[in-house]
Amino acid sequence: MLKYFALSIILFGAFGNTALADLSPAEKHYKSATAYHTQGEFEQAVAEYKKAVALDPNSPILYNKLGVAYSELKQYDAALDAYRKALALSHTAAEPHYNIGLVYLKQGDFLRAAEAFKRAIIIEPEWGDPYTGLGEVQLKQGNFEDAARTYKNAIRLNPKDASPVLGLGKTYVKQGRLDTAITTIEKAIEIQVDNTEAHYQLAQIYIKRGEKEKAASAMAFFKTLRQTDPLLEKAETWVKKHPDDARGYNNLGIVYLARRRFADAVANYKHAISRAPDLATAHYNLGHAYHKQGKIEPAIAAYQQALTADADLAIAHNNIAVCYTELKTNLDKALFHARTAVRLAPTDANYWDTLSEICNTLGLPDEAQHAREKQKAYADK
Repeated sequence: MLKYFALSIILFGAFGNTALADLSPAEKHYKSATAYHTQGEFEQAVAEYKKAVALDPNSPILYNKLGVAYSELKQYDAALDAYRKALALSHTAAEPHYNIGLVYLKQGDFLRAAEAFKRAIIIEPEWGDPYTGLGEVQLKQGNFEDAARTYKNAIRLNPKDASPVLGLGKTYVKQGRLDTAITTIEKAIEIQVDNTEAHYQLAQIYIKRGEKEKAASAMAFFKTLRQTDPLLEKAETWVKKHPDDARGYNNLGIVYLARRRFADAVANYKHAISRAPDLATAHYNLGHAYHKQGKIEPAIAAYQQALTADADLAIAHNNIAVCYTELKTNLDKALFHARTAVRLAPTDANYWDTLSEICNTLGLPDEAQHAREKQKAYADK
């Protein structure tokens, strides 16, 4: 996904080390605007940027960031005006040209978008983002050879950015080079596992090739990503606004896990636990994240911590039992936890299934048969 670029130059000399009380009025408004911007509150950010601009009208950085905030609000005319003012104050800045290109791209004005991206490239030829923007314009215009060449330049300059890799894959699709397209789009997914469009493009290729199982798998995960895209934005914004809310980190971890961002999920569950050590669901979810990665022993430890916080958490008992069966060890403990799970949640068919499997393994045929009958009875309801 192409994103608007905010100038990274520090606005005011030693601003980062200056106490709030020592800041000038313009600096205070800028700092407030930046906080709003980070939290996704773009209307408030615009208001604060405008106050800062009124006090410091010769700052190209302020105008550029004001333009980015307007762009996020889809107020494109105001954004273009702010970017042009930034350029008037700093003729050698590439970022406003790039941001202007993004606005025109969104508006479907491909000629002006290409012109803006090319100007950014002339100023900063070693910056990858304008190449990605230009590649997208060329792809939309049907200039596939130019698009492929431009995307390759972007990848050379920024190999860890999924956007140009995906763009190159889409170009290969247009050229009918489906095998190469699959390989390229899979590389984009390696860079960003939850790139929604990449999974959609992959599903479409498999549909074209008649590979039904692969198409169904890719489409299923695409649907998960599409459903969780808005949840991800909300959850990430929530923890920015409420950095001490343990449940916020726990919820963000749940979204990351659904999107297969395992390391991010684990990190956020740990953030939740550090803020609320007795939050059983965070310990359980941490165990679940480890379990899905095949890290069985850390999973057991996390599930046990969940039970320390809530001894009646049936799903944690069940999952500990499953972990021990996967390790093929401590089956006596597996049996204990499986029995506890069905005692705490006697109508859950999955827990009875776990108990039946363990009893079969341990040579307890009567209990295994009883558990299987319970599993079938509750599964049919």
